[in-house]
Amino acid sequence: MALYTVFGGRGFIGSEIVSQLQAQGHSTFVPARDDTSLLERELGIVLYCAGNGDCKNTPFSVLEANVSLLAQLLQHAKFERLLYVSSTRVYMNQASANEQANLTVCVDDNRRLFNLTKLVAEELCLKSGRNVCIVRPSNVYGVALNSPLFLPAITRNAINHGKVDMYIAKDYAKDYVSVQDVASSCISIASTDQCHNQTINVAAGYNITAKQIADVLQEHTQCEIIWHEIDFPNESFPTTELTSIKNIIPSYHPRNVLVDLQEMITEFTKVLRAN
Repeated sequence: MALYTVFGGRGFIGSEIVSQLQAQGHSTFVPARDDTSLLERELGIVLYCAGNGDCKNTPFSVLEANVSLLAQLLQHAKFERLLYVSSTRVYMNQASANEQANLTVCVDDNRRLFNLTKLVAEELCLKSGRNVCIVRPSNVYGVALNSPLFLPAITRNAINHGKVDMYIAKDYAKDYVSVQDVASSCISIASTDQCHNQTINVAAGYNITAKQIADVLQEHTQCEIIWHEIDFPNESFPTTELTSIKNIIPSYHPRNVLVDLQEMITEFTKVLRAN
């Protein structure tokens, strides 16, 4: 059994990775913040899931989490291999979501700092001379009852209040990928040496609109969907290319968010009504 060090191992993606690794019998180390031993001890296989996306309120924390600590590890840490978790948000408003596509940063994107730091981190990985790989997950969702994420939150509102406020356009579409699929893919990719210096998308491979999600909620909870007319952000996402991950993991078959949403509604309804 191998040693895996998971940065951000108490977060949404990282905690699922730790859970799956432990279920497989591996040793896991989740560093605490400001752990002074990081550059002295053997870290084994590193999965870097730490990150921050609050560009408005904590811009320097975004830089620290997405880039600064990673740079120290790449220069000084003792590890066998490192996997960096980036994001398919770097494809926003681009013509293609292929890992080799040219990318631009949008001037009118109020979270462009996030994209910039992710791209800087990716480039540091590739230029470090270390054994590294990069994954770009799409919009990661989970089905935990108390999760603050978008899907669990609107599902709770539909069941508890009989209505859901939607502050996005009906045709707003994104790729959604299950945290379980992201975690298992990250483990598989990090555990093989064939992905050296590669960038790999982890996604469903198709976009789902806000209206499709609303329709499932309405059908299974009879809730009211309230669409709010606001100034919608200029965001569009091309279909995410999955050729690379399917070459590495031939059995890769991600879950469907609309199917999971139906299961979430059933499970949440049982628990919430019991309470």
